[in-house]
Amino acid sequence: MNKWVYLGVLSLLAACDVPQAPVVTGADGQARIQINTSGLTCYNTRCLDINPAARSVRSVGNRTTRIPGNIDVSSGTVTPAEFEQMGVAASLAGGVGSGNR
Repeated sequence: MNKWVYLGVLSLLAACDVPQAPVVTGADGQARIQINTSGLTCYNTRCLDINPAARSVRSVGNRTTRIPGNIDVSSGTVTPAEFEQMGVAASLAGGVGSGNR
């Protein structure tokens, strides 16, 4: 039982230590998250592997899926709401054990 408590505490500490993606102000004055094309893009404790060239997104442990069509990633930035929408899409993609049906 104690090993599960320690594992939980360790996971919590690891989650708090995730480097956040830079947030910049777009031309419209809205906050935008810079996409890291060489690794994970992390914002508000959620990390996504975003590939703008392939228009794909993946959450750690899940399959890669398409970026929703209404999100433009060509500028290399997304709004916090778009990041959240991509996170939902990535979560719905399913994990390694999900079947293709």
